Amino acid sequence: MSWRLFHHKMRCDNPFMTMRVCFASICFLLAVSGVSLSTQAWVADAAPMVVRAESPNPPEVSEAALLAHRILARESDALLLDEKRRRELAREIEDMLKRLRYAHPEVAKISARAAHLPGVLLLGVKPGLFRAVADLLQDKNEPVALRTGNAAFDALNAKLGLKAVRPYRHTGVLVMHLSERANVGAGRRAYRKIAGVEYAESDAHLGDGSDIEAAKTGGVWHVVIRKAWGDCPSGCIYKKLFFFTVKEGQVERVEPARAVDTLSFRKLLWIRRWR
Repeated sequence: MSWRLFHHKMRCDNPFMTMRVCFASICFLLAVSGVSLSTQAWVADAAPMVVRAESPNPPEVSEAALLAHRILARESDALLLDEKRRRELAREIEDMLKRLRYAHPEVAKISARAAHLPGVLLLGVKPGLFRAVADLLQDKNEPVALRTGNAAFDALNAKLGLKAVRPYRHTGVLVMHLSERANVGAGRRAYRKIAGVEYAESDAHLGDGSDIEAAKTGGVWHVVIRKAWGDCPSGCIYKKLFFFTVKEGQVERVEPARAVDTLSFRKLLWIRRWR
């Protein structure tokens, strides 16, 4: 049987065979070209709509929300934290701190301190990427699609909920204003892996000060309150640590000698490098 007769017979006897052959041919051509329909759609939607940020305007964050965000960011490598979990944890922390401060008014005026601006990253980028961002933004105030041609950079911006960018031409730094849900630590690590990004750092507050750190283990809150004073813009000369546990609404103060032998407290001290 000749190939022409065979082909005619297969087409007539099994019409589904022709459909399979056509589909396979299309898939082969897409594979050879290195492009898939799904990838094209994803890349087209990857660039976020952003505005030029003239000055930092971070959202106001409550103490409880700050601590909740800090705790969840330590526990997860996700680029965006779960908003429902963050709100629930913030409400629990707010109630816990109220009970602790009522029971121990000597620490009532000490509050949690943000180490850096929430949702902000500073990126040092190579000249080509910087020009691409600056040229797209120009001096416009209306939103623009930040599609730089660096697919990995554009996609990560979208995943982190990038809202605004401020380019500083004299330093080649991009100030990136991300979603309030952004896990800044995970975002920093992700940006550092992208071609064209030389470094990524949080926008840290200068100096030092009093602060609170906490973690919940087995239904028990372990809380370290750090009182700091004396030339804090230069790092604080004097510091004192207070240790507490809160379980089912009951607050207990823990002596430092016993606290340093407790694993949960030791972890918190190690995380913050407090002594």
